[in-house]
Amino acid sequence: MRYLNLEYLLLRVYDIFSGVDAGNIPGWIASLAGIIVITGIILTLILLALIVYANIRLVQVQHEGYQRFEEKLRSAQTQGTKNIGKNERWERIILLADSPSQSDWRRAILEADIMLGDVLDNQGYAGPVVGDQLKMANPLQMTTLDLAWKAHKMRNDIAHEGEVLQLTERDVRATIDYYRRVFEEFLAI
Repeated sequence: MRYLNLEYLLLRVYDIFSGVDAGNIPGWIASLAGIIVITGIILTLILLALIVYANIRLVQVQHEGYQRFEEKLRSAQTQGTKNIGKNERWERIILLADSPSQSDWRRAILEADIMLGDVLDNQGYAGPVVGDQLKMANPLQMTTLDLAWKAHKMRNDIAHEGEVLQLTERDVRATIDYYRRVFEEFLAI
């Protein structure tokens, strides 16, 4: 046999089933087949109804979850707007960053990194140092993760190079802005 003739095969299957005479089938087999067909139809309809119900319920649960999330976000934003200017730690960092002294700039970045460690710790990111906490962070849960890494890298440069590292006002402003955006995401300021 070089090829498969599907038309012939289907014709033979049709001949087998079309040649069956209903008069030759015992009554109990015919009634059993009828019961199986009816049971199958009923089960299919029940399962179809359950699938539709499950999909509707899933949409309802998702909608309720989004509503709760939006309520929490609104309340956190409301509290955040009430607390603007009241985070003394952040205000002190801003004052140090606005200073004309490079040593104050270094201190501002170091203090901001310590504050970042505390914020990450409060958010549940475990680790003995900020770098380990950032490694544990998920970019899907923390949208400012790249900014946090950039700011932390500047902190590491300051910590390792000390006074040798020449900071520019632009570098300090950018780094403090990175920290600010991270803190705003977590409603820390």
